[in-house]
Amino acid sequence: MKFLAALMLSAAALAPATAFAAAPVAAPAADTNLDKLVALMAPEDSIGRLAGKAFDAGMDQQVAADPKMKATFDANPGLRDQVGGQLRTQFTDILVAALPSLRTEISGILQQELTATEIADTLTFFASPTGQKLRAEVYETMGGAPGQSPQEIQQAAIAAVMAKMTADDYPALMAFGASPAAQKMSTINPKIQAASQAWATKLVEANRPKMQALAVKLTSEYLAKKGAK
Repeated sequence: MKFLAALMLSAAALAPATAFAAAPVAAPAADTNLDKLVALMAPEDSIGRLAGKAFDAGMDQQVAADPKMKATFDANPGLRDQVGGQLRTQFTDILVAALPSLRTEISGILQQELTATEIADTLTFFASPTGQKLRAEVYETMGGAPGQSPQEIQQAAIAAVMAKMTADDYPALMAFGASPAAQKMSTINPKIQAASQAWATKLVEANRPKMQALAVKLTSEYLAKKGAK
């Protein structure tokens, strides 16, 4: 889930470096703010859409790399949509169902790295119209090119946000830039990226046999039905 790291990277990069202040000592964050922040960072609908796009890109790459599979798909134009569509839905459902475990991982990282004040500041920014604009651009950028690195997503998202930024966006941007949370992104980002990648890899490997069996079943059923006509 590279987009989670990209989201945090983009927020930090958009904040003016000269506005950073020293981090204050604060009590542990309240669960409600932490939960709200994690929900904003990993929303079910956006992750579901990204999972579908990532699946489509991965399937296209797999078909292109396998001459026998490519020949089968080329000879059966409807096979891609019929089989791929059902596998896509299954894949997305599996990922979304496991989302609470990813949120738990992210929550633990944020709670360990950020104070209550820093979590509140980050939540305020991501919940603001400017933060919403940033999140939307990160998700859009990631969906358009699933293979990009977090840094590439960050650069593209920043460029898109800056192109759409208005005078109304600067107060929220400056406020977040002045918060200690912004300067901690370089420490938090790699941890979120590593945890997200480990979560995704474990999920894919655990469900690979079931997905492969379903692919074989759906393909056989499609070809048998086509041959019976």
